Amino acid sequence: MPICMTARYRVRPHFVEECKRVIRELVEYVNSHEPGTTLYLAQQDILDPMSFQHLLIFENEAALAAHQQSPASARFVQAVYPEAIKPLEFNEYDLFAAKLPKA
Repeated sequence: MPICMTARYRVRPHFVEECKRVIRELVEYVNSHEPGTTLYLAQQDILDPMSFQHLLIFENEAALAAHQQSPASARFVQAVYPEAIKPLEFNEYDLFAAKLPKA
């Protein structure tokens, strides 16, 4: 069963551009090294540019664990967590209907 998650957070104003760079590096790594991550979207709020949301879908628990243990995730945590205004908020969802990109 797929694992669907969101991650939401706000960063300090001085960190917004660096945050976007770190996110791009993370997503580049996911695209190249994580076949079990079937969807990874990173979004920046238009009205509040300090706010970000990630939408993630993993094939299974093993794919989620691989993502969490990756060097790219470690770099993201090291860079973004200290600059987050509050702790990142993660939520997990049951996927019951979707239109997803074809592999």
